[in-house]
Amino acid sequence: MLKSDRWIKKMVKENKMIEPFEENPIKKGIISYGLSSYGYDIRLADEFKIFTNVFNSIVDPKNFDPKSFVDYKGNVCVIPPNSFILGRSVEYLRIPRKVLGICLGKSTYARCGIIVNITPLEPCYDKNTEVLTKKGWKKFIDLQPKDKIATINKYGYLEYQKIIKFQKFKYKGEMIKIKGRNIDLLVTPDHFLYVKNRYRKYFEFIRAKDLYEKYNYELKRNCVWKGENKRYFKLPSIEIDKNKKRGVNFENKIIKNLNYQYIESDKLYALSNTNIKNRTFLYHLYKLEKEGFIKRSKIRKVINRHSITFNSWMKIKNDNKSIYLPEIKIKIDDWLKFFGIWLAKGSAYFDKRGNYFVKIVAFGKNKEIIREYLENLPFHYIETDTDFLILNKQLSLYLRKFGHASQKFVPEEIKKLPPKKIKIFLNAYMLGEGNIQKETFITSSKKLADDLQELILKCGWASIIRKEKKKENEGRKLNGHLIKNNYDIYIIRISKKQLTPKIYKTSFSKVFYNDYVYDITVPNHTLYVRRNGKPCWSSNCWEGKVTIEISNTTPLPVKVYANEGIAQILFLESDEECERSYKDKKGKYDKQDGIVLPLIDK
Repeated sequence: MLKSDRWIKKMVKENKMIEPFEENPIKKGIISYGLSSYGYDIRLADEFKIFTNVFNSIVDPKNFDPKSFVDYKGNVCVIPPNSFILGRSVEYLRIPRKVLGICLGKSTYARCGIIVNITPLEPCYDKNTEVLTKKGWKKFIDLQPKDKIATINKYGYLEYQKIIKFQKFKYKGEMIKIKGRNIDLLVTPDHFLYVKNRYRKYFEFIRAKDLYEKYNYELKRNCVWKGENKRYFKLPSIEIDKNKKRGVNFENKIIKNLNYQYIESDKLYALSNTNIKNRTFLYHLYKLEKEGFIKRSKIRKVINRHSITFNSWMKIKNDNKSIYLPEIKIKIDDWLKFFGIWLAKGSAYFDKRGNYFVKIVAFGKNKEIIREYLENLPFHYIETDTDFLILNKQLSLYLRKFGHASQKFVPEEIKKLPPKKIKIFLNAYMLGEGNIQKETFITSSKKLADDLQELILKCGWASIIRKEKKKENEGRKLNGHLIKNNYDIYIIRISKKQLTPKIYKTSFSKVFYNDYVYDITVPNHTLYVRRNGKPCWSSNCWEGKVTIEISNTTPLPVKVYANEGIAQILFLESDEECERSYKDKKGKYDKQDGIVLPLIDK
C-alpha cells in the first residue's frame, strides 16, 4: 500500500530517509518541491550531462560511449530538440529494504513534453565479502550494532562511523564479478561502485551494471589517515612479588606506628609487635629513610657513666608504600622498534622458579640492529648466539597477552598512531618476519595479518593477503636455520604504486547466485571491503543522490531548472490516511476539466 506523509516524516526523523528534507512544500514562483500527501517531490541539482551526437557515435546500451555526453553546470539547462540529459537529485535518499519507491515526473514538465525517468536501485554484497571495522575485518553477517565502520569522507580521509541500517535479503540471479590482480568484488548489478574515470580528477558512485565491460575506470584502494600522536609508551604497572609484598606491608606498618615526633628504635620495635630479628628491623628502617618516608635523628644518653648514641625516627610524609611497580615510560619510537621486532620474532614466558623471560630470536646482521633497539630500552638483556633474553616480569606479563605465534595481534594504541609512527613499527616487523626487497610480511596469525593490512592502509598504501596452507609449506631456511611452520602462513604484500587499479573488459564476468546478500548503511556511504584478501573502497547499500534521465520529446529546445522540483517519489504500502490531502492544499491542478497548460503558483 501507499505510504502517507505521516510515515515519510517518521522515516526522515528516525532514519534520515531524505536529506535535505522540506516538510512544508516550497512552491512560490518555482516548480514546487517538498513533502506531499503521498510522496515527496525531489529537486534537480545544477550538474548535467547533455547528450551530443558530435562524434556520430552509435547509441549502444551495452557499450555506451562516455564521449556522447558533455558536462555542464548551471542554474538552467537547455535540452536540445528530441534529445535528453542526465541530472541528479539535490536530495540524498535512503530507501528502506522493504519499501519500493516509484518516481513520477512533475506534471509541470510533463505538460511541456518532458519525460522524467529514474532507474531503481538494488545493491548488495555476496556472503563472502568482508568489511573493515574499528575492531578489524568482519563479514557482514557478523557485524554488531555498536561496530564502527571504516569509511572515507569527500577529502579522502579515513573515518570510523556508526551503522545507520543493516540489510540482508535472499537474492537469486546474476551478480557481477570484478576480478584482477588487485581486485575481487561480487555485487548485485545495481550496486554502486566507488570509481574514477581516468580522465577526471574525482571519484564517483556508478552502478556495477553501468560499468560492465567498460574501459577507462579505476577503483580506489588507499586513503589518508591522520591518527593521534604520542610521545611515550607506558608499560603498565604490576603487583610486586609475594616476598617483596610482605616486606612492603611491614614497612607500611612501621610508617603507621610513627607520628611527627621522634621515637627511639627500641620503642618503635615494641610498637611493631613483630618477631623478626632486630637487624632485619633496622634494615627496613634504613630502607624507608633512603626512600624518603622517614628521617633519623641521633640522640645521646648517659648510661652507667657512658655516653651512648641512640637512633630515633619520625615520619616525614603520610603516604604508604605501593605494592605495585610503577609504570615505565618509554619513548614511543624506541618502543615501536622493539615491539615490531618482538611481534615478528619474539616470545614471552616464565619457568617453574618464577622467572619471567622475554626472548627475541636473532641471526646474522639483524643482531646488530636489534642490539641497538634494546640499548635504548630501560631493561637489562643477555645476548646469546641465537637470541636476546630479557629477565623482566613487568615486560613479560605485558607481552604475554599478545599470545603465541598463531594468536598474535597489534594493540589498538598502535592502530591509532599517525602514519609516520606506524611505519616505524612496520619496518621493525619486516626486519624480523618479512622481505624488504619484495615488501612482504609473513605471519602464522590471521588476526595479525588482518591488523597489518589495516596499518598498511593507514600509511597511505594498499595490500593483498595470500594464504598458504600448512601442508603446502614444509618450512623455510633463515640464515642457515630451518624454520618449520605448524600453522597456515599468511603473506601480506604491500602495494605503494597500484593504488587505483584500472578495470579492464576482461575484469568483468557474470555469476549466478542463489543465497543471501548483505549490506549496511553509513553516513559517508563508503566502505572498505575485502574479498579473498583483496580490499578496495566501495559504496554501501542503495542510497544516494538519484540519477535522473530527462527526455525532450518536442522539436524545440526546452529549459529545465536547477534547485526546483523535477519528480515525485511515491513510497508504497500506505496503511493510514495522509495528514493533508491535495484537495486540502487547494492544488493548482485541482478540479481541472480539460487540458491545462503548465502552471506555477504565485
